[in-house]
Formats: sequence, structure tokens, C-alpha cells
Amino acid sequence: MTDALELEAAACLLCGASDDETVAISPVQQHTTRDVFRFVRCRACALVRLHPRVRAERVGVYYDATYLPHRGAAAWGRYAPIVERALGRTDRARVKRVLATKRLTSVSRVLDVGCGRPTFLRALRDATGAHAVGIDFVDEAWRGDPARWSGLELHEGTLENAPLTPGFDAMTLWHALEHDYQPLATLRRLRALAAPDAVLVIEVPNYDSLWRIWHGAQWAGFHTPRHTVAFTPATLRHLVEKAGWRVEQQLRYGTLDPYISWWLGRQELNGLGVRGDLSGRFFSFVLGKALSLPLTVFQRWVSMGAQTLIARA
Repeated sequence: MTDALELEAAACLLCGASDDETVAISPVQQHTTRDVFRFVRCRACALVRLHPRVRAERVGVYYDATYLPHRGAAAWGRYAPIVERALGRTDRARVKRVLATKRLTSVSRVLDVGCGRPTFLRALRDATGAHAVGIDFVDEAWRGDPARWSGLELHEGTLENAPLTPGFDAMTLWHALEHDYQPLATLRRLRALAAPDAVLVIEVPNYDSLWRIWHGAQWAGFHTPRHTVAFTPATLRHLVEKAGWRVEQQLRYGTLDPYISWWLGRQELNGLGVRGDLSGRFFSFVLGKALSLPLTVFQRWVSMGAQTLIARA
């Protein structure tokens, strides 16, 4: 169990209330420890959050070098080139999502918060020529290969301490806001950095999704204990509007393949995790993905894991 000194209580991140009910007792995911955490729902505004949570200065323990998003395609060993191409399709889908809401040119500025491996920023820069800026609280995902990310402006740290100037035309958070310890403050900071008519694109797990109901406490959207919040469409909209943004559109799906979130949940349910070399699971993964393709038709009506919100300054 995580030392009590490393945990902290926090009031609701949306309304500040402290009247909660437990909705899940969730074991740690993608890590060797056997810690167990609790997710609660605020009785005042219905926001679901981790409570208590790992202190911000200690949560980096759960983002070590074996963390799957930081490893990317390399986690699949000899099948890495195939996986890399699949990840490229996700990046292109994200570029398309942004460009559907905002025209970008070589004089535009784009900020990606929680950029991780900044492949999306590279794809966006290549497609538009825009000045691409990324920020993440750890630089594990890009530090070891600076030549690969040349031409991108990348910062390790937080929005509060990064040397960012206002005037961003587009801002994105691809599965980043749910990690945030102060999501309302983050969205307000982004609003202050926004150019007139800037667009904000947020993709996060959807607590109201079918996969959460199916997988329960092992739902990949909990990503225990790295995720501090599990948003429903209603609580996400409430948070964004409270931060001063104007919501234009909400979608019951995202750019992330819903099969991936289902597969991650199954690994947790089966006690397998996703550390180490995943090449031995490659063919079963591909077979499952192929069998699941017909289901993706329905994600516009039934959320299977993710949701998207588009707002404007």
C-alpha cells in the first residue's frame, strides 16, 4: 500500500465540495506495486475523482521508463514498425480533427499540453507549417532522441513555469486533462494564452462509456493512480465553461481506437499488465482488433471509452 505520507486529500476539483460517495476501489495499473486506490463521486456536482491521490511531487514514480505511452511502438519489440504506422494514423486523425475546426498556416501557433512522445505535433507541423509547442511534466518521451524532434519547441514542466507567451491559435489536450491535479486552473491558464477565436480540443476517457461499465474497477480510463479525474460529458462541459471557454461540440468518441482502451482493460482484468516486451501478444491483439471493427460503427451513439470536446475562446 502506498505510504499515507505520499497521499493527499483534495476537495472536488470542479465545485470544491467535500461530500463524496465511493464508486470504485481500483488497483494500480501499469506498475509493479499492488497499491489500491479509491475513486469517489461528488454529491454536489457528480465529478468523479481519485481520493485520496498521490502527492504531485511523488506521482512521477508511476511514470517510469516502462510506462507504455512513453515507450510507444518500441514496447512491441520486433513488431514496432507495424505499430508505429498504426500510431501514425492516430496522429493524422488528430491533425484532421484540429483542422476541421481551425485553419492553420505557417504563422499559426499550436500548443499541445501533455504532449508525451510529440508525434502529433510533428505531424501537425509537417501538414501546416505551424509553430508547434509541446509541454509535459516529464521529458522522458523525447529526451533520448533530440534529433527526431528537431523543429518542435518542447518544454518539461507545467503551464505555470513554462516560458509561454499568449497568442496560441489552437490548443490540444489528448488524454492529458484527466492527469491534471488542477484541471480548472489549467483551462483558465490556457484561456489566458489563447489568441482571439482560438480553438481548444480535449480528448479524455468517458466515465459514461460502455467499457467502464464492462471493466469496472479495472477500466483503463481510471489509469490508476495517474488519472486524478474521470469525466462524464456533463462534468467535462461544466469544467470547460467554468474556465471561460465556449463549448461548440461534444462527441461520444475520440481519435483513440476504442479497441485499445478495451484491450488495456482486459490486460488489467487478467492480471497481465503491459510492462515488458509485448511482442508475444501481438497476433492476439491484431485478431481482437479485426473482430472488433464492426463495433466501431456504433461509437457515434454509444461511447466505447473516449469522448471529445471542442471549444472556442
